[in-house]
Amino acid sequence: LIRELLAYSRLSSSSMHPQLVSLGSIVTEAAETIAPEIADGQAELVVDRPLPTVRAHGPALRQVVANLLSNAVKFVEPGQKARVQVWAESRGPNVRLWIEDNGIGIAPEHCERIMRVFERLHGQEEYPGTGIGLAIAKKATSRLGGHLGVESELGQGSRFWIELPQAPDTP
Repeated sequence: LIRELLAYSRLSSSSMHPQLVSLGSIVTEAAETIAPEIADGQAELVVDRPLPTVRAHGPALRQVVANLLSNAVKFVEPGQKARVQVWAESRGPNVRLWIEDNGIGIAPEHCERIMRVFERLHGQEEYPGTGIGLAIAKKATSRLGGHLGVESELGQGSRFWIELPQAPDTP
């Protein structure tokens, strides 16, 4: 909890110098970070490659993607194996990275609330965590000049997205 609070706090004060970053590398590194969670839940991670290059701060973006992947693997019905699909699409001058899961979903009225610090929809005993991961992801994405959002329905899984500036000359 203290580590997560410090990470959240540092996002306000640390300098982030955007550079060209391969989303493919970021997704691979984020998946390696949460590999034990993926293995424990016997989750399936499908990444539609190739993924484009964006302008971002690599370490911050890696943390955002790791947090979203971790949640996608964690928030499934008991006994169900998580299936997570990652893909990207161009949106004008931006790229939108999608992380879609087959999890428990989120009621539309809670989609904004879950991105605030310590906002949880489930008890610690049901789904462990600190309640800070999505707040970190939202703040970091904002600091990168991007946006974070979610499309979800209760019981129907979730589709989180990160939208960032596309690197020049990226198809």
